[in-house]
Amino acid sequence: MKEPRQIFVEGKLIGEVPTTGDVQKDLEAATALMRAKGVYKKITAEQVIFGQAVAFATTASYLFNNDLLGTPPRNPVSTGPFVVNATFALELYLKTLNLLYGRKVGRSHDLHRLYSALPDEAMQAVRREFSTSLPRPASITDIKAFQTEIERVRHAFMEWRYLHERMQTGEVRFPELIYVLNVLHNTCRSDAKLNTSN
Repeated sequence: MKEPRQIFVEGKLIGEVPTTGDVQKDLEAATALMRAKGVYKKITAEQVIFGQAVAFATTASYLFNNDLLGTPPRNPVSTGPFVVNATFALELYLKTLNLLYGRKVGRSHDLHRLYSALPDEAMQAVRREFSTSLPRPASITDIKAFQTEIERVRHAFMEWRYLHERMQTGEVRFPELIYVLNVLHNTCRSDAKLNTSN
């Protein structure tokens, strides 16, 4: 017989469920336990995507702060992983915003396409956040320059992920990319739909 699986919610052990070897049955048992303990929360697609975006952005931040900050950078080999994580986070923030405002965008890594697809209300939310997000890099003087930075890295996820195959990429400006990430993160975070507790 297999050992029971311990179930943790927010870092606290809430109980154990049998491990059957059937992933679906095990998931149902864990869900039933969480419901019985009153800790089950339904998670929306927007919350899942936003959570993933935060995780990739956190990884990018770690790489930047620990390996790339300073002159010369401590570990310049981390440039590729930083760009891949940062631009994938950007993609997920844009997909989150599209979903929050009722638009499904499908599978795409083209950041400019995802940004251009934002419904008007989402674009207004980005503009509001942009207007209060200071300080900005000197090159981002207005919302058009903000959009230009998204265009600059529109294919960076694919280019940098496969850098070993192509040995050439488009330009990535770290301060600008970090600023765009922060604006999109804060725009998503401020939406009440991501803070539901059902």
